[in-house]
Amino acid sequence: MPNNKWSRMILFLWFVSIFIVVFYSLIPRMEFPVDFWNADKLYHCAGYCWLAVLPMMGITIRRTALLSAFSMIILGVLLEIGQYYVPGRLFSFLDITSNTVGVFLGMIWGNYMRKQFSFA
Repeated sequence: MPNNKWSRMILFLWFVSIFIVVFYSLIPRMEFPVDFWNADKLYHCAGYCWLAVLPMMGITIRRTALLSAFSMIILGVLLEIGQYYVPGRLFSFLDITSNTVGVFLGMIWGNYMRKQFSFA
């Protein structure tokens, strides 16, 4: 990566984003600002897309970037399992599917950004 400062900033943002997703995934049920049928699936997809874009842009070794982005699927599955034990939350295969779709979209978008803007 031409500018190591950008890489560090992106990776810091990634770690903060992971913390935020873990926190909000494991608190009791919360209300969404926009509510329509299955709105949470859109939130899941967008959130995990973001979690996959950041390592694709911030990690210089492409294989490590891909593995790091892909590991967000595992995070999503583990958090869904954890939600089974949180009052007001439910385990959902549809949420896991939304997370996974988001990760793959994020990997595609992150790979494009990586090439287009020479992030890594």
